[in-house]
Amino acid sequence: MNQHDFDILLQKYLSGECDPEEEKQILEWSETAFANGTMTISRSEQIVVERRMWKRISSSVLGKSPMLKRIGWRWLAVAATIILVSGLAIFVPDSISKLNQNIISKISSSDADLALEDYAEVYNTTGKPKTLSLEDGTIVTLTPESSLKYSRHFDNKKRQVELEGEAFFEVKKDSSRPFFVYTGELVTQVLGTTFNVKSYKDSKIIEVKVVSGRVSVYENKQKAPQNRNGVILRPNQKITFDKESKKLVPELVEAPVLQDLQEKKLEFVFEESTLQEVLSVIQKAFGVEIVVEKSTLNDCIFTGDLTGLPLHTQLRFICKSVNASYELRGTTFFIKGDGCKK
Repeated sequence: MNQHDFDILLQKYLSGECDPEEEKQILEWSETAFANGTMTISRSEQIVVERRMWKRISSSVLGKSPMLKRIGWRWLAVAATIILVSGLAIFVPDSISKLNQNIISKISSSDADLALEDYAEVYNTTGKPKTLSLEDGTIVTLTPESSLKYSRHFDNKKRQVELEGEAFFEVKKDSSRPFFVYTGELVTQVLGTTFNVKSYKDSKIIEVKVVSGRVSVYENKQKAPQNRNGVILRPNQKITFDKESKKLVPELVEAPVLQDLQEKKLEFVFEESTLQEVLSVIQKAFGVEIVVEKSTLNDCIFTGDLTGLPLHTQLRFICKSVNASYELRGTTFFIKGDGCKK
C-alpha cells in the first residue's frame, strides 16, 4: 500500500466506514509507517485516530467488540505503538510506560475505562485564547494552535496535564495534590500559583514565566529530586530551556509587575529617603532581589515620585540621582558606582 492508498483508506477510517479487513490493513500499515516516520497526517486527523484507537482498545478489553477475536492481541499492540510512537500518548511520561505495559499484556479493564472515560483533549483551532476550567478549579487560558491533554477527574495525590503550545495557568491551591505541567522534555510543578508556559514542537526553546507563587521546573527524567537539572522560580522570574544543550537559564521577565493588589495601590513617593530604604520598598513590591555593591551607596538620599513607573524606569531615575548605575545579572539587580558626594 502506498501513501496515496493509505490516505484514501484513512478518510474511510476517520468517517467510520472501514470494514474489518480495511481496519486490519490500516493498522498493519500504520505499524510500519509511524515507526519509520514515512507517514504524515494533520493534527485534527491525529486526534480523531487517537480517540478511535483508544475506544477500540477499551471495547476490546471489556469484551464489547469482536475486534479482539477478529485480529487478536497483536491489534492492541499495534494500536499502542501507533499512539506512543506518533507522540499522541494521552498520559504524562510515568503513566505512559505503565499504560503501554498494560496494553501489551492484555490491558486491565480499569485502565481501559480510564482511557475511554477519563481522558480529555482540547485543541484551540480558533484565532483567540480559549479558557478552560478544570475539575479542581484551575483555570487554563489556551492560546491559538495549542492543545491541552488532561484527566477529567484528577486523583487524590497529584494533578497532571500535558501541554503542546502555550497556555497561562491559574492553579487552584491544593497542598496535598501538586499540579504538574508536562511539556515534552520539561516538567513544571506547583501547588497553587499563576504562570505561563510556552512549548512548541518546532521551537528549540521551552519557556516558563511566573506571575505569582513559586514554581519548580526541571528536566523530565527519571532521577531522584536531588539529582534533577532544575530551578525554583519566584514571581517575575522565568526560565528558558534549550532542547539541544539541555541548559536551564533563569532570568527576570522583560517587564516585572507589582506582586499583589496591596502593592498595586502603593504610591512610590519618597522624600529624603536613603537608598537602602527606597530599594527595600521596591524589592518587596516587585519581588525582586537588588544588591548594592558598595555599602557607601546605601546612605545616599533620594527624593522623588516613582508611582506608576515600570521597574527599570524607577531604577534608572534612582541611580541617576545618586551617581550610580545598575546591571541585571540573571534574576538579580546590582547597583554600582561612586555614589553621592557628601
